[in-house]
Amino acid sequence: MQPGAPGLGDPKSDGSALRTLALGFLGMVVGASFGVIASGGFFGALLGVLISLGMSAKARQERLTEALILLQARVAELEQPGATAMAHDESAASAETLRPAAPDSVAATQAARAADTAPHGPAAAPADAPHAPLPPRGPSRFDRAWTMAREFFFSGNTVVRVGVLVLLVGVALLAKYAAENSLFPIEARLASASLIGLALTVLGYREREARPGFGISLQGGGVAALYLVVFFAFRVYMLVPVGMAFALFVAIALACGALAVLQSAQPLLVIGSLGGFLAPVLASTGAGNHVLLFSFYLLLNIGIAAVAGFKSWRLPPVLAFVCTYGVATAWGVLRYRPEDFASTEPFVLAFLVLFTAIAIMHAWRQPPRLRGPIDGALVFGTPLLSLVAQGRLVSEIELGLAYSAAGLGLFYAGLATWLWRSAPAKLRTLAEAFVALAVGFGTMAIPFAFEASLSVSVAWALEGAGLYWVGARQERTLARFSGVGLQVLAGISFIVSTLVHGGSQNADFLLLANGRFLSCLALALGGFFIARQAEVSRASIRPFEWRLAQAFGIWGLLWWTRGLGAEIDQFVAQDWEAAVWVAAAGASAITLEAVAAWRTWRIGRWLALSVIPALAWLVLRTLDDQPHLLAHGGWLAWPFALGSVYWVLARLEVRGPEWLDRAYAPAFWLLVGATGLSLGGFVASSAAMTDDWAMAAAGAGMAGVLLAAVYGLERGRAPFGRHLETQLTLGMAPVATLGLVWIGVYNLVSRGDAAPLPHVPILNPVDVSMAVMAVALLGWWTTLRRHLGAWVTSERRQLAIVAAAGGAFLWLNGILVRAVHQWTHVRFRADDLWHSVALQSSLSISWTVIALAGMLLSTRHAWRQPWMVFASLLGVVVVKLFVVDLSQLSTVAKIGTFLVVGALLLVVGYLSPVPPSTETERSDALEAKGNA
Repeated sequence: MQPGAPGLGDPKSDGSALRTLALGFLGMVVGASFGVIASGGFFGALLGVLISLGMSAKARQERLTEALILLQARVAELEQPGATAMAHDESAASAETLRPAAPDSVAATQAARAADTAPHGPAAAPADAPHAPLPPRGPSRFDRAWTMAREFFFSGNTVVRVGVLVLLVGVALLAKYAAENSLFPIEARLASASLIGLALTVLGYREREARPGFGISLQGGGVAALYLVVFFAFRVYMLVPVGMAFALFVAIALACGALAVLQSAQPLLVIGSLGGFLAPVLASTGAGNHVLLFSFYLLLNIGIAAVAGFKSWRLPPVLAFVCTYGVATAWGVLRYRPEDFASTEPFVLAFLVLFTAIAIMHAWRQPPRLRGPIDGALVFGTPLLSLVAQGRLVSEIELGLAYSAAGLGLFYAGLATWLWRSAPAKLRTLAEAFVALAVGFGTMAIPFAFEASLSVSVAWALEGAGLYWVGARQERTLARFSGVGLQVLAGISFIVSTLVHGGSQNADFLLLANGRFLSCLALALGGFFIARQAEVSRASIRPFEWRLAQAFGIWGLLWWTRGLGAEIDQFVAQDWEAAVWVAAAGASAITLEAVAAWRTWRIGRWLALSVIPALAWLVLRTLDDQPHLLAHGGWLAWPFALGSVYWVLARLEVRGPEWLDRAYAPAFWLLVGATGLSLGGFVASSAAMTDDWAMAAAGAGMAGVLLAAVYGLERGRAPFGRHLETQLTLGMAPVATLGLVWIGVYNLVSRGDAAPLPHVPILNPVDVSMAVMAVALLGWWTTLRRHLGAWVTSERRQLAIVAAAGGAFLWLNGILVRAVHQWTHVRFRADDLWHSVALQSSLSISWTVIALAGMLLSTRHAWRQPWMVFASLLGVVVVKLFVVDLSQLSTVAKIGTFLVVGALLLVVGYLSPVPPSTETERSDALEAKGNA
């Protein structure tokens, strides 16, 4: 092969791309010209593409043969004693040139590898091959599927097979046209068609040895033609009685099966069976008898089952499975009526037994590949479609679907028991699959006994879980992904079913014993089961699949919430819904943690922590519906739910990862918020107190929890005595910040109403609650500095001092404002308070006292920066005197205010000079003060 020549796998080497396009277009035009076929253009184009692929495959095979001969010659030349290192280099270069040219050819790949690893004579040194050849890799699943399809369609004489297919379509069209236009007598048409079919069969049998592909294709076409003739004579023209027609069908089926077995020709059975299954479809007039149709299909399937006893051919049973259930499903959706039950039910059971028997016979001869589409369809698809068909048939029968599911469970339990006890060890795989099916159907019978409208979602959810279990046990990737897919389909089916029925509520539902809840329960358990099974099988599955499976744990949790919420919404009184939700969340967390720990599902244990955000959402939901958190059973539900949070945390910290310790922080936030809102809401609603009492109770509740947490942490008491750093920083620091914000906001909005008690500054609910909050903040800060001194940096310490000073200043001003409002009866409005003589005088004097005290303290400790801050406050007072007080206050008030402030300024000037600005000056000043 010359450099630059098209490679062996290059479609341009024989113009296959252009030919495929041309033949596909030609087929589309020809197919579209047949008005009797609705989708003739599509099938015509498909036929053209298949012909082109067959021609390309033949050309590629010829080129591969030539390449293989060339490689064999080169290998033989290299194996001669006189071979040199140069010959080795040329051989390697030739192999490198040829190897990528045919990536889809196993033979060319093996030959190229042989050329690379062949002995190169004495001149070849080990250093010439520093890298060992890679071990051969087996073909992928896609390659195996493509090879199987290519072998079926293109091995042998592809042109003959395509020709037979075209001929069959032409014969069917001609027969239909002749019937519609009465061109020939009916007998003559049928006799001619039967003679053609017999001639094709006989000719093909005679050519079976000389031209196997040609002979098998002709036999398949002849058998299909005979099927058509019998069906037309019986169904369309009614020339053959029922008994004779089915006798002929049996004879053709047996003859086709015998020919296929004698010649070991799977394509012959496929072609003959496909013609038989298509015969009633092509001859249908729209007013047929379903009993005759399904009887005909039953006979075809019996013939295929008989062949399964001799040959382990997977494709014919799957073809029969698809055709049978495809046509049956279409008929059931479009034509079934309740009065057809007696004549349809036997066929559902017969097909179930027949296809299950085929799966067992195949497994007996060869271990089943449940991860493949063929065995998987027969083993798992048969019961699934049978149950769906039963759902259609027994929709008008009370408990019909429940009895059907129970019967299927007993059927597969019996089969599993028989296989487990008497079958060879290689059938244990199939027995395990039947066990999963038996358990699944037995479980389905329970919800079906209450409600059948959501049966499909329950069936698919449990079937998917069973399929995933089998796939995990047998390391079948396709089975596992099929189980995941069934879970998704089950969820979609549930949503569609509820939308179709106008919602999910039904007046006939019983609490928990209804199809809606049990469907959600099946979806939840299915998701949990898949996630847990993936955790057990983590070592044998890919990381992506493991993560996907663990997401189904969240899927299960969402479906559990959906089902539980629907029950609460329908069966619980509106006033009690919030409390029941809270209690249910806590109970669900406890149950999930306990079961997940028992089944060693660590991700499930972590999912139990979802109770924290759930309860946070329920806080908002409760406040939207109820006056406070403790109303209508909340006094019992919230302590239980919060206790469940800390119970889960205590169990998880034993063997959980370190990051789980951080979950104590949001749990603490939830505890603080729920406690504060509960006390505040209770005081405002149940005790009929004023808003100030309610806010005071809320603040006191938050401060009390913070104090209790600090106390428990100092003494090692659960649940705050563990994970000290997490508790103090991530847990309590945000609460302390919230406390400061609460103090600031409370000072702005509180009026100081203490009714029915009189207002006393500092000794009123507002100031007492802020004092409690201040004590809690101080206790937290002290504990933080004592245990985590490194965490309290100088910047954080300065920020804390500023925040504390600012909070205290606001608090003192709030005390003045509330006292003026309560004692002088000034309206609690900013404008009225601003023009209050009492308030302006009080502010000027109090600010001066604060500045004086601060400057004196700063001078004593040589604090220059704090002194400057208090001096600035004093300056503000002076400005205020001349800008505000001088214009607003009365004469007496002005005089009193100016005198008091002036006197205080003199005291400040005498007692509090400016502290030194350098460390040296500061130390000298302190020393001089000590000597004095």
